[in-house]
Amino acid sequence: MGPPAVQSQHSCRGGRVRHPVVGDGASAPLVREAPGVSLEYASEHLTATVKALATSERPLQERLQIAWDNDVQMLWMKPCLTADLLREFRDLWHRYTAPSSDRTATKLRHLTAEELKQSIGEIVDLAARITVAAHSPVDESLATLADLP
Repeated sequence: MGPPAVQSQHSCRGGRVRHPVVGDGASAPLVREAPGVSLEYASEHLTATVKALATSERPLQERLQIAWDNDVQMLWMKPCLTADLLREFRDLWHRYTAPSSDRTATKLRHLTAEELKQSIGEIVDLAARITVAAHSPVDESLATLADLP
C-alpha cells in the first residue's frame, strides 16, 4: 500500500502554530505562537492593508503599491482563502497588477483616480468578507489556485 493521498485543501481554522524559539540556555526553550494557515492570516494582512491606505499621507498610488507589496501579496504565500474568496482575490490581483512574465511581480499598473478608488473599495470589501468568514462558525476548506476552474 502506498502513502496516503495529499489533499490540496486545508482547514480554515488553522489558528496558531507553535514554533520553538531558542532560549538563553539557562532556561527551557521559549515557544511563541505564529499565524497558522487560516482565514485569520488573510484577514490580518488585508486589515493591515486598509490601515496603511487610510493612515499614510503619501499619494494614493504610492500607498496602494506599498500596501500591495507589504500585505496584499502575502495572500499568495500560503493557502488562506476559501475557493470563492480566492477567486475574488485572484481576479482583483489580475485587474490591478501590471502584466509581467515574472509570476512573483507585485508592481501595480498605472491606475486612474477612479480605478484607485475602485481598487481600494474592492480591497475593503474583500477584507470585510474575509474577516466575517474568519469568524464564522462554518469551517470551509481552504483552496489553492489548482482548485479553481
